[in-house]
Parts: sequence; structure tokens; C-alpha cells
Amino acid sequence: MQEITQNLSSNRSVIITGSSRGIGLAIARAFLDAGENVVISGIDADEVENARRSLSDIFGTERVESLTGDVAKGDYASALVEKALSRFGRLDTVVCNAGIDVIKPAIDYTETEWDRVLAINLRGAFLPAQAAARYWIKAGLTGSIIMTSSIASRCGVAGLTPYGASKGGIDQLVRNLAVEWAALGIRVNAVAPGYVNNIMAGVTVHADPKSEERIKTFTPLGRRAEVQEIAAPFVFLASEAASYITGAILPVDGGYSAQ
Repeated sequence: MQEITQNLSSNRSVIITGSSRGIGLAIARAFLDAGENVVISGIDADEVENARRSLSDIFGTERVESLTGDVAKGDYASALVEKALSRFGRLDTVVCNAGIDVIKPAIDYTETEWDRVLAINLRGAFLPAQAAARYWIKAGLTGSIIMTSSIASRCGVAGLTPYGASKGGIDQLVRNLAVEWAALGIRVNAVAPGYVNNIMAGVTVHADPKSEERIKTFTPLGRRAEVQEIAAPFVFLASEAASYITGAILPVDGGYSAQ
């Protein structure tokens, strides 16, 4: 890990969407630990500001920037790139992590719920990646894009129909962009987490002891991940240690998808 972090600690900067809480906040902290400057983002202004303050208290205000907005909007994606450049003078990595979920039977989803999950989880990953790539290509620079996939992209999970569809879309988006942008020096990969000791806002199903027992039974390592265990692979994929990796979807799921 020390060699990887040394490859990152050169005043580089990273944008992390959906980084005001949970896994995204852990990813931000991991990159700051590795010496990077970060732009955190989210849709809740108070939550984003609280995250900015907490990280700034630890790592210094000069290393943390924030921007609140809707990641499914192209103007916001472009503004994130502009924020990183104006504050830090460079952009090296974009982590497309923002995501939402609505857990219910497929037959009960409304059009509005479907559209919002796909907008945030899939379009909200593509637009920041596109905005960064446009900048890197115009400037003649290289960069790394890392998206957050899920075990739900490859394993059917009842109650997660639009979420699973969006994450399957992420996997194919990664492959297509990796192939299209490889010659330009832009690497595109994804991390696919399994069950984590962090529950998305509004999700209560995992409070069910039977659900928890099922997770432990079907995860070979027999437990949920801690958020830092999910965050560390993002740092690896952004580093020079991963310079020959593109188009990969890296499972970080305790062996869940290996069965």
C-alpha cells in the first residue's frame, strides 16, 4: 500500500461523486490519506458541507473542495471539472460513485422511481466521466475514471430491479469507454462492492436478522465489508500500480460473486 500511495502523492486531484457520506466519504478519505486533493460532491447541501468540514479538520482546508448539485445534470458534471481545475490546477481521477436505491417488488415500481434510479446511477456516472474526458482530450492529458458497480450487476437480487439494471449498465459503460478511450490514455474501471457495513439512505431491509444471516451465509468470508475495505481498491485503480488495467470490473465482495 505504501508504494501505491507514493504513486499518488504528487499534488494530484480527484473528483468523487456521492462522497458526502458512506462509501463515497470513505473513498474521499482514502485518497486524502494517499496524498491527493479531493473535490467531494452530493445533492444535500448540509451533508456536503458537513463532510467538507470534517475532512478539512483532518487534512487541511487547502486539500478539500466541495460542490453541491445533481449528478444527473450535464452542467453540474462540467462544473465539477471546472471546480477541480480552478482550485487545484489539475484533474487526474474521477470516481463516479453517486447512487440511490428503492427497494420494492418489481411489479410496484413507478415510472418516476425507475427514471430517477437510472438517472442518478447510470447517467450520473456517464456525465462526469464524459466531462473529464473532454477536458483531458482537449488538453492532451491522460486520466483515470473509476465507477462504482455492485454485485447486483451480475447476481439477481429480488427487490433491486432498477438498481441492478443500472449497475449492469455501469459494467457495460466501463467496457465501452475503456475501449473507446484507451488510445487516448484514459483508463476506465469499476469496483463492484458486495455487502457493506454502510446502508444507503432510506434502506431498512438489512435490519432483518434473516437477511443478515443470509448475507453471512452466502459471503465466503462470512461478514460484511468495512467501508475502508471498499475504498482502498479505488486508490489502487487510480495509481501507477494499475497502469495496465482498463475495462475491468473488480469484485470486492468477500467472494460472493465467485460462487
